[in-house]
Amino acid sequence: MNIALSILIALVMIAGGAAHLAATANFAPLVPTFLPATPIILATGILQILIGLAALWPRTRSLGALAFAALCLAYLPLHLWDYVRPDPVFAPPVAATVRVLVQIFFIWAGYTLWARTREPQK
Repeated sequence: MNIALSILIALVMIAGGAAHLAATANFAPLVPTFLPATPIILATGILQILIGLAALWPRTRSLGALAFAALCLAYLPLHLWDYVRPDPVFAPPVAATVRVLVQIFFIWAGYTLWARTREPQK
């Protein structure tokens, strides 16, 4: 199961990071207007790719998994924001709820992989 979670995290992060870099404008509506959207989107794209790569290698897998869970936890308020903002990116309740549930699953996946890989295997 560790390999499956590692591959899932790597795919989600590398594909998501590449999408952030290739189509920055598509992610701008997710960034609160008081923040500089383009630098944040580019930085998170690079960070996602690094996390995805870290999840692939046994030596960095634990750190990559924890970083994945932390990043997904940091993104969760943005998804919850769709329930109250006047111009939701993912129209509530169905699309926003699916996004929140996926985010919770990702947090679980990252935490679970971290917990399983943080100690050396015996």
